[in-house]
Amino acid sequence: MKVRNFNHLKELASKNDDMQHFYVILAGGLAKSGLRISYHRDSDTFDIIHEIDESHVELNSLELLNNFFFKEAIFNNCLFLSEID
Repeated sequence: MKVRNFNHLKELASKNDDMQHFYVILAGGLAKSGLRISYHRDSDTFDIIHEIDESHVELNSLELLNNFFFKEAIFNNCLFLSEID
């Protein structure tokens, strides 16, 4: 499922209080990058794990909105929720 906007990302990433699997389409569809993301409404923060190297980052909403990678992924319709568990 394509992430339509920032609020949609918050909605999808807060389901079941658990990390959700997302991916970003790269290089015009030649590659994709996996992410696990959870959104915590009470603190307005995102926990993000980049699956390629298992690196972890915690960002608040403003930091995520200003993050070039996520801003471009959402704006260019390249961020998707993986529907396979």
